[in-house]
Amino acid sequence: MPMKILIADDHELYRDALSILVQRLDKAAEIHLSSSYDGLLAVASSMDAWDLMLVDLNMPGLSYYDGIAQLTKTHPNTPVIVVTSSEDPRDTQLALKAGALGYMSKAMKSNDMLNAIQLMLSSGISIHPVHGLENDASSTASINEPASLDKLTPRQQEVLMRLCEGESNKRIALNLDLSEHTVKLHVRAILQALNAENRTQAVIVAKGLLFN
Repeated sequence: MPMKILIADDHELYRDALSILVQRLDKAAEIHLSSSYDGLLAVASSMDAWDLMLVDLNMPGLSYYDGIAQLTKTHPNTPVIVVTSSEDPRDTQLALKAGALGYMSKAMKSNDMLNAIQLMLSSGISIHPVHGLENDASSTASINEPASLDKLTPRQQEVLMRLCEGESNKRIALNLDLSEHTVKLHVRAILQALNAENRTQAVIVAKGLLFN
């Protein structure tokens, strides 16, 4: 069944560009567009079973916090990912607090953005690559939730194995034929899945899980 995707951005050119990009996730995707928070909420409520919503922060209508909060309240099972030009950490925090799954900069390369979307959809782990991916200790995962390698995708497990071998992001990228940015996204997901604050701690936790 084709994906059903909602894109909201008040810039027509960027809306169209995102539409083209997400069709790489599913060529048969059913894509709906909006240019304001009022329109976004109306379109979202007009049908069910959305697979993904990509939302700009600053659009006409509601404040982005109220807009995203209403959207995630009425569609709690739909991944909402913010795509914005803002790099203010406060915007990141408020968007995630309102219920967004992730936060991406419009300055990202298209392949990196697509990789980030795929990573969030496959793992359910929140990422916000605008800010310190590797060393930011914040996480949407519960701090009481036990670390588990089962949360990692096969690609993330490959990255983790190379982390355990002491490889740098650049070396991992070369060995796995990935961009460094994509490797950073995987490292971020690994840290969150293992409740680790940095790479070293992630390696220690992983080795404990593997050999205990």
